[in-house]
Amino acid sequence: MIYDLIIIGLGPAGVSAAIYAKRAGLKVLCFESKMIGGYLNYIDKIDNYPGLYGISGPDFAFNLYESINKLGIEVKNTEVIEITQGDVKEVTTKNEKYLCKSIILSTGRSPKLLGISKEKELLGHGISHCALCDGAFYKDKVVAVVGGGNSALQEALYLSNICKQVYLIHRKNNFRVVGEVVERINNTSNITQMLGQNIKELIEKDNKLSAIILDNNQTFNVDGLFIYIGFEPNTKFLKNLNIINEDGYITVDKYFATKESGIYAVGDIVSKDIYQISTAVSDGTIAATSIINNIIKE
Repeated sequence: MIYDLIIIGLGPAGVSAAIYAKRAGLKVLCFESKMIGGYLNYIDKIDNYPGLYGISGPDFAFNLYESINKLGIEVKNTEVIEITQGDVKEVTTKNEKYLCKSIILSTGRSPKLLGISKEKELLGHGISHCALCDGAFYKDKVVAVVGGGNSALQEALYLSNICKQVYLIHRKNNFRVVGEVVERINNTSNITQMLGQNIKELIEKDNKLSAIILDNNQTFNVDGLFIYIGFEPNTKFLKNLNIINEDGYITVDKYFATKESGIYAVGDIVSKDIYQISTAVSDGTIAATSIINNIIKE
């Protein structure tokens, strides 16, 4: 069977594309190696999506799942490991190969690591990238959050309602965001800001994180560390295609088409200025509509 469209990744961008393609009558197959909704599943609260103010990330992700389910869109919960270009494209997973005319890439981004000793070994043993997932394990304990963007500040606020003490560490002297969230940070008594500092060392005890050491050689005993220092695009499986720039992102045109004929990219893997749920949904809509219009012209 040759599908009209294969979509790889079902975050907001991929789901948006799937809805438009399915409603237009295309034969659509989607791949999602983890959970529908992608990184939404790890976000506490969303305050900037029209009509859904204050919705939790998991609830938003469930709404996306229901949209896919109600439309009867075919989804396979497996990882794509390679794409082979051609008039008919080949999508390879660990166990199968699938054929299609067009592809939309929507694989999102993954959290960056600090790149210091013991970090990978302590993931799940005191180090986390998800306060919503793991915050309850640190009730009435002391934690640190590292990062200066909106995610770091929002998660520090979330943890302040659970933990006894939250250290908020940022390598610069100012946060990357302004406005209400910074004001809330300033007015939360159990959040201590440590600006102009990096974590240079992790102290381990009994196979768990027990303390952190900063650039200024201060040591702080902590039960947990939550890292929010940015993301890297999930594009390594595309190394055989000539579409990835030096930063690992994908360059597209106004229709979200890549250099490779019939292959589109949307959402957080695209090289662009704004990474928001609203822009991801727009990306998916534009890419799917472009593919639909191309089919109509044939």
